[in-house]
Amino acid sequence: MFPFEALINSIEETIVLFDKKAVVKFVNRAGEELLGKSLKEISGKKFKELFPEEKAMSGFIRKTISEERPFSGKSVDINIGRIVNVDFNLSPFFVQDETKGAVLSLRENIAIVEREDYQFDSLIYLLGTIAHEIKNPLGGIKGAAQLLRDKTQTADIGEYINLIIRETDRLNSILQNYLTISKRPSFHSINIHEVLEKALSILDIPMKNKKLILHKIYDPSLPKVMGDEGKLLQVFLNIAKNAIESMQEGGRLTVSTRVSREYVRQRGKPKRWAVISIKDTGEGIPSEDISKIFLPFYTKKKHGTGIGLALSKKIILDHRGFIKVESKLNEGTTFNIYLPFKEK
Repeated sequence: MFPFEALINSIEETIVLFDKKAVVKFVNRAGEELLGKSLKEISGKKFKELFPEEKAMSGFIRKTISEERPFSGKSVDINIGRIVNVDFNLSPFFVQDETKGAVLSLRENIAIVEREDYQFDSLIYLLGTIAHEIKNPLGGIKGAAQLLRDKTQTADIGEYINLIIRETDRLNSILQNYLTISKRPSFHSINIHEVLEKALSILDIPMKNKKLILHKIYDPSLPKVMGDEGKLLQVFLNIAKNAIESMQEGGRLTVSTRVSREYVRQRGKPKRWAVISIKDTGEGIPSEDISKIFLPFYTKKKHGTGIGLALSKKIILDHRGFIKVESKLNEGTTFNIYLPFKEK
């Protein structure tokens, strides 16, 4: 007999089988990943029990069984504990001309908002231009302060001059970051795991100081990507450093890689992408703040500049990728970085 279950489990789309009472009888492995629940957790329950917020899909399932007709939809948002955009198909399940239930197939989509990315890119370009114009006179201010310090012996005045120089250096550092992100990356074929390992080795001491647990889950079959190693290293350092700072002693940092479960639609047919996930068990980000964290100068840190995440987003956009953030207060945050694979 042909191994039917093995065949269904090899399908990349989510497949869920319901009986006549709309009770789940089977879900394939892709479905377990998308729904975030195992077959054991799902089996024997109705869709509305598993996902009470998703009333529309539950209604379609009932109608498919009672009216014996199919339903389908393109780019539909459903709530499975998180909002996902899917293409779906629902069909009655027949055995010898008798309805035995329904079959649901789901495929998650990610549509990249080109306009939003363009506006962000334009904002960063503008900031880079302003930074360039400010940097030269700032250097003149520092030089004048140094000359004045050399000619002044009064302690009180010298203290103020040193303050001017320190603040000038701090502002210069901020401007340098904006000048850096205005430059386009230099692309090469790279192994993303090697870049991640460099970032984690740099952060080894901060992690040990906090007694954090590091958990790495790498997909060894992940193809190479085209990228700028130095700039991607900066992204991983920025995001992982934020994760470390958000956790108390004994927290857990999980770094993983995988091929995207979703198909990413961007200027052409849908494709699978590389996903690098950096997950912490920190304090989390309020839902109303998630849309703001990539804005330049936005920060809630006492001594933060609000540049790190803006810089990271710009670098990933330059790599034709994007970042998705998932967070729950007092549970933690996950940054999912999507990068296209190297074209063959």
